[in-house]
Amino acid sequence: MNRPRYSYNPLCELCAFARNKLLKLNLTNHQEEKLTISVIIITYNEEENIKECLESVKWADEIIVVDSFSSDKTVQIGKEYTDKVIQKEFSGDGPQRQVALNLATKDWILNLDADERVSKELKEEILSKINNHRLTASAYYIPYKFYWLGKPLRFGRFGVEKHVRFFRRDKGRYSTHIVHSKVEVEGKIGHFKNHIFHFSYKDIEDYFTRLNQYTTLSAVKKFNEGKKAHFDQFFPPVDFCIRYFLKLGFLDGMPGFLYAWFSSFHRFVKYAKLWELWQKKV
Repeated sequence: MNRPRYSYNPLCELCAFARNKLLKLNLTNHQEEKLTISVIIITYNEEENIKECLESVKWADEIIVVDSFSSDKTVQIGKEYTDKVIQKEFSGDGPQRQVALNLATKDWILNLDADERVSKELKEEILSKINNHRLTASAYYIPYKFYWLGKPLRFGRFGVEKHVRFFRRDKGRYSTHIVHSKVEVEGKIGHFKNHIFHFSYKDIEDYFTRLNQYTTLSAVKKFNEGKKAHFDQFFPPVDFCIRYFLKLGFLDGMPGFLYAWFSSFHRFVKYAKLWELWQKKV
């Protein structure tokens, strides 16, 4: 039986050697290419919140805090976690967040408020997608778990609350709104499964202190946009019934009842202030 003859070809061996080298080089480059995360936070007198917020994101590659000249220990606490703490006069929610975004240097942005915390599960989900290069969208919605009077609210509007808080640095920009700004994203928006915990108000007194601030800012924003208050916006009981009954707020017990009433009053005050602004212009 004749066996096939194999002739030695130096050129083929050289090609195989070069191919293996290229494959190893590409694999090494892929392994070394690590995507990075910047956390951006804007603050003002948040000494009671900022430490726990920063603790929840100390695993990030970069943390940037833009503070509006707090009179408490916010800046001092922030500097325990990052050397990138700057102070700037507050210029509105959107512009202030954009300042923080402009200072960021990493691939992806995670935006938090000082009264928010990244859950352990969300941290693991983000790092898993980062490390395995499974981020296929330009930005991601993150679901929220809202705490009120020591209890997480699961119903009302809170069961479906989500915000775009994670996005590619080169694909997002903040709107210029002075209150409740949003990220304007170029490209597809995906969804994370795990939560940010939101501890917005210390107690009822704190709620009404902020209500006065937020309703004024919201009214001014709508006034500047040329919007007017309409008669059907002055009925808190209607808004309460939507939140408490239609959206099942009653399942959250007394905290759900109180928040539904307070939220409907918030809406009433906002449009009353808007009406007042137009009356002053006349």
